[in-house]
Amino acid sequence: MPRDFRRLGNWYSSYKSHHTYKCFIGVAPNGAIVYVSNLYEGSISDRAIVEKCSFLKYINPGDLVLADQGFLIEDFLMARQATLNISPFLGKRSKFTAQEELQTRRIAKARIHVERVIERVKKIKLLSGNIPLSLTQISYQMVFVACCLVNFQEPLVK
Repeated sequence: MPRDFRRLGNWYSSYKSHHTYKCFIGVAPNGAIVYVSNLYEGSISDRAIVEKCSFLKYINPGDLVLADQGFLIEDFLMARQATLNISPFLGKRSKFTAQEELQTRRIAKARIHVERVIERVKKIKLLSGNIPLSLTQISYQMVFVACCLVNFQEPLVK
């Protein structure tokens, strides 16, 4: 937890209910980690991370990006002539159309691999506990090394 009270709130993640770092990890269809952003304060939005990191410069026209529903970056991708694929929203309806249900199943089938990759990163002992503030200067390198180690593990997708 930072001692500087001006920064204290920025590191707090209401989702995790404690002080955290956040980063963006890009995963290829084969399950390999292909992009790791810098670390940001836990309170930053996913959209803000994508805006600040260099991920978008690797997006080419025609690329398809799969993301969570709350990942509102479609305008960034459209500017690069790429497409965002997220699960449909129910809104006030009680159920999906047959086409939306099929789309949701397809996305979920691919998303499970992303979730499994992120779980592997979190299980690397280097990151499994609290990271002391004294290691703040090398925390990005710790995450990067953990991601590299995950890429050396048995592939998730065959």
